[in-house]
Amino acid sequence: VRPIESSTDNLLGRAFLLFQGPSSPFFTHLGHALQSQGASVTRIGFCPGDRLYWGRNAGAYLPYRGKQGNLPEFLDKVLVEKEITDLIMLGDGRSIHKTAIDAARRSGGRVQPWIVEHGYLRPGLVAIEPWGMGGRSLIPQLALETPYTPDEYNAPEPQPSSFLRYAALDVGYHVSNLALSWINYPNYRPHALDGPIREYSGWVMKALKRRQRRKAQQAAQAEIEATSGPIFLLPLQLETDYQIRDHGTGDPLQLTLGRIIASFANHAPQNARLVVKVHPLDNGLTPWAQLTSDTALEHRILDRVTFLDGGQIEQLLDIARGVVTVNSTVGLTSLIQQVPTHVMGKAVYKQDGLNDPQALDLFWQNPVKPDAARMRRFRDILQRDFHVAGSFDGPGALDGARNLALHLSAHPPTGT
Repeated sequence: VRPIESSTDNLLGRAFLLFQGPSSPFFTHLGHALQSQGASVTRIGFCPGDRLYWGRNAGAYLPYRGKQGNLPEFLDKVLVEKEITDLIMLGDGRSIHKTAIDAARRSGGRVQPWIVEHGYLRPGLVAIEPWGMGGRSLIPQLALETPYTPDEYNAPEPQPSSFLRYAALDVGYHVSNLALSWINYPNYRPHALDGPIREYSGWVMKALKRRQRRKAQQAAQAEIEATSGPIFLLPLQLETDYQIRDHGTGDPLQLTLGRIIASFANHAPQNARLVVKVHPLDNGLTPWAQLTSDTALEHRILDRVTFLDGGQIEQLLDIARGVVTVNSTVGLTSLIQQVPTHVMGKAVYKQDGLNDPQALDLFWQNPVKPDAARMRRFRDILQRDFHVAGSFDGPGALDGARNLALHLSAHPPTGT
């Protein structure tokens, strides 16, 4: 990996400890970028995949091969010995990362955790925020306290990414873990609910059914185009996503789907249609199409519910009367487009004046649009202060790492 050449001392005196990141060399780029600004960098690796994508000269590498129960003591020692000021990790849902955040709290404000993720505003942006995401996010509070002048707003320009490249890197990460973790990291336990073999088998089956899925998509789109009444959209999320696991309704996603269809059957206008759209990264292991049709049939509205596997979410939002979501980023996109949105879980955009405040049963009859001025203010602050241009892979990864380092140089630890 080519080191970043520019050099400043904006991060002089800061010591960064990196945990698990994207299954790509992005954290290597970030390590170089942080060091180029004068910071010291250490990476803790928990599996062969972490080591695979940690490049030479990106920073020190500390393998952790112990048990999960011994990790707090190990972290407390590293934080002191390395004089760590900042932690960086991908998401805050993994048990490893929750343990790291707890260690930061025990430091008494000396250590600041930073959470990075795919942007709330996608694509081509990386989200960065302190202490937590989703239901644990400080963004709603910080956004309210942030001075805002629309004329001075300056948003980062999105950077390109490559899904195929990221998928190939992901395979390399997980294959190395399957092949070598039992030797080098015997106590490693993956955070995902579906193991890589099961996950990849789902994608293979989806590929084999491509022609069948294409026909079903065309039939679903024809139903949507023929609808004369209001259209409501339910974008399904990934059951394995921590936004569902940690910040959802508390129920399995299948049960939430059933509740939404039941409410629609009993309270939506008779000429309304509910479009249930599968997540584009769904591995196909859960039979969402069958579950949707079975539930719709149970409530005698099979002719008013459409399951859509594919298509562009933007086109659906252009015609949607409303969106129901647990906490998908689609909900934020719909609010930006002034589409009334009902949020069932916890989300950074679940705020007064933004999402529809009514009970779900009332939402179908009279969905409430977001306050345009509040929505613009929140979007602008979210994009300007909590996102940087870049991606975790492809041509946007180097710029993303540089921009993230620059963002961190402008945001010293707060001890919140």
